Amino acid sequence: MGVADNTERSAGHAFGLGHAPGELKRVLSGGRLILVAGLLADGVGSYLYLSASGRALGPDRFALVSVTWALLFLVGNGLFVPFEQELARSIASDTADRSERRRLPGGGSIRQILLVAAVLTTTACLAALIAAASLRASLFRGETGFVLAFVVGLIGVAATFVVRGVLAGTGRYIAYGAMFATDAIAKAVPAVGLAAAGVDSPVVYAWIMALSAYAGIAVALLCARPTGLPPDRRPVAWSGLISSLGFLLVTSIASLTLINLGTLTVELLSDPREGTAAGVFLSALVIARIPLFLFQALQAVILPRLSAAASIGDRSSFVVDLRRLAGGLAALTVLATLVAAVAGPAVVALLFGSEFDRIDGWDMALLALSSMLLTATLTLNQAQIALHRQRQAWWPWVAGLAVFALVAANHRSDPLSRVEWSMVWSAVAALGVAAALLRRGLDDLRPEGADQEEADQDTAGAWSGAGEQ
Repeated sequence: MGVADNTERSAGHAFGLGHAPGELKRVLSGGRLILVAGLLADGVGSYLYLSASGRALGPDRFALVSVTWALLFLVGNGLFVPFEQELARSIASDTADRSERRRLPGGGSIRQILLVAAVLTTTACLAALIAAASLRASLFRGETGFVLAFVVGLIGVAATFVVRGVLAGTGRYIAYGAMFATDAIAKAVPAVGLAAAGVDSPVVYAWIMALSAYAGIAVALLCARPTGLPPDRRPVAWSGLISSLGFLLVTSIASLTLINLGTLTVELLSDPREGTAAGVFLSALVIARIPLFLFQALQAVILPRLSAAASIGDRSSFVVDLRRLAGGLAALTVLATLVAAVAGPAVVALLFGSEFDRIDGWDMALLALSSMLLTATLTLNQAQIALHRQRQAWWPWVAGLAVFALVAANHRSDPLSRVEWSMVWSAVAALGVAAALLRRGLDDLRPEGADQEEADQDTAGAWSGAGEQ
């Protein structure tokens, strides 16, 4: 049996799909299709929610919803994505064929990871409540309801990532996809209904955002309940678990900060008398990021293959899948940037209303370009984590944040252009660092007797096209 066969067989074990190739293909394809459908539904639901609330509120009041959206994703995803990653990795490791897979470092027991997640959630909520006065004054124009919605939403986001980690580790893609779809429906339907009824209170739409995660969690638990939780592994040393989670946490916070910093920076840089800037910016940004939801579906299929290849040292399969991702990203980057430049402003006006028609084609092109470059960086970052390079995974994002601050401090223009160029150059810096680190990490996957020169040429070819874009 060849290495490629071993990769497929190990992947099947990792996701609980058994030995038979026919069963693997049938179950994996069906589950993945549900997951892809859920991801697409989540994207559509998010756009419907933002479009409905934007039309109902107008640019000025929609800015408050925009800031809540950005802050919840920045803090919530930044703090709790590592728990999904660590749970999925630990559970998949325990169900894998140990005769073919390496021991994955840093994984803890489910109970240990859940305990750390609970402590972090409590700490974050208490910190937000203690800082409520400052948050009200600086971001929410003195309204307490947004702070409370943020705290409730933060708890929901934390629980969401914990559930997602268990579902991903056990291969329950139907429940995973159902959670995304339900969350989308819980955001979109109330927002569209309230907008149609003429409700124009920003805090109401913020609470819709905060509560939608709970609906998704409930449906996911109902779907997964018949098979229960996987057996827990033996507890590991707390130092190893905290170290692994710590590096993932730094990476997650840094990456989400860079990705969501634009909206918050526009709000902070804008004249307080001009309260529409953040709302207009977010309306343009969500349109520019439409391709990201489509590419998430591709990542959901390919990235688990990277982990399977890395676990058995199959460098050839790892590089082949990276080349597929790089080619798809390069083509999508060019297409997304051109389409955003030509049609972006019209789409913003169509979905959000004529009051938001304050962004031109050049602005849309810059936003789309930066978004696609950040997607490429996220992809390489996941490949680093698949190689168990958590200690280096945060480097690209810190480099990007440094460049963002440097450009924002020295670029003399209006707040929108200032932030757009900061986003582009920071994304370029982050992608460059991630590509360099990944090339170094691939050396550890080289099988014995492999041709060094051929391997290096394969790696260079995988990223030269994407780097030029």
